[in-house]
Amino acid sequence: MNDITLEQNKILAEFEALPDKDAKWSYLLKIARNHSQIDGAKFDEKYLVKGCATRLFLIPEFVESKLILHIDTETGSDSPLIVRGLGALAARLYSGKPPSDILNSDPAFFQSIGLNVALSATRANGFASLLKQIYLYAKVFSAMAK
Repeated sequence: MNDITLEQNKILAEFEALPDKDAKWSYLLKIARNHSQIDGAKFDEKYLVKGCATRLFLIPEFVESKLILHIDTETGSDSPLIVRGLGALAARLYSGKPPSDILNSDPAFFQSIGLNVALSATRANGFASLLKQIYLYAKVFSAMAK
């Protein structure tokens, strides 16, 4: 069992312990508020996640054979918290992991925690774009590692 699978199990247990949909959303907002901000000077259009209505940035690094992901919205911890929370959750799951582990994981995991059901079409598309971008970076860095 790799680190991503272990982290998926932890996240799933956290969300399953919540009593209802509202509690899940509140927990996601808490994750958003606690997520580390990116220095605004690092925001560059080349890191902007395409297809997301919110200005969401994904800045990758490849350090010691692991993909490090810095994810944040342009307005940081102020707003929009749902998108920031989803980004923080993706960073928690994938950041610091080898690209091969990311490529071998199933992004459909996020459906199992129940947040995707109530996402607006715009947010769902934006989150799908974020996951796609993470997987693209994992492919690039995986090729570089060979």
